[in-house]
Amino acid sequence: MKPHYVFSLCLLTTSVLSGCVSSQKNLQRDPVAPLAGVQLSSNVQSARPDVFATPLEVVRYDRYLLVSTSPSQAQRAPLEQVIDIRIPASLSPTVADAMRYALRQSGFSLCSITSANRVLYNQALPAVHYQLGPIRLSEALQILAGPAWQLEVDAVQRVVCHSLREGFRLPPEPTPASTPVASGGVLQPPAIKAVTPVVQPQSAPAPARQRMLK
Repeated sequence: MKPHYVFSLCLLTTSVLSGCVSSQKNLQRDPVAPLAGVQLSSNVQSARPDVFATPLEVVRYDRYLLVSTSPSQAQRAPLEQVIDIRIPASLSPTVADAMRYALRQSGFSLCSITSANRVLYNQALPAVHYQLGPIRLSEALQILAGPAWQLEVDAVQRVVCHSLREGFRLPPEPTPASTPVASGGVLQPPAIKAVTPVVQPQSAPAPARQRMLK
């Protein structure tokens, strides 16, 4: 083999090797550090399928029988279940007591009594409402409240409450008895009136009997 061919072959081999090394260096990258403040939540995923977004499904259970595998309407929305309640008249319940009785075992509870709903919840339950049903729970809660009150549902905390509808007004709150207040804002006790003692007139003592000297 001629010397110049050997030299050319060596030069070509060196060029190819250097190109491979440079290509390998370009492919090697430093690992990217995660961004500060970013929390990965790949473990939390939404449930599939979403039963609240899919239509009802019917499957063949037997040769001539079709059944639904979807949850019932009462299971999807517990307030839509049908109830039948009987409240004893001897209990003398209030409207709030009747609502709590209707909500038992439903997973929902009645909101706390405040100044905005006290006028409704503290009223005595009408006798016509001692028996309700069969009726849906959501409708029963509206019937117990009456047309002046709007039913509100907190699906997150599972709490139901009532608010006054537009066009209605709460009765004025009773004003407490006024107490005299000084100019400096300090409560002052009521003035004490001096009482003059009444002196009863004393009767003069009867004169002693004088002995008659015989």
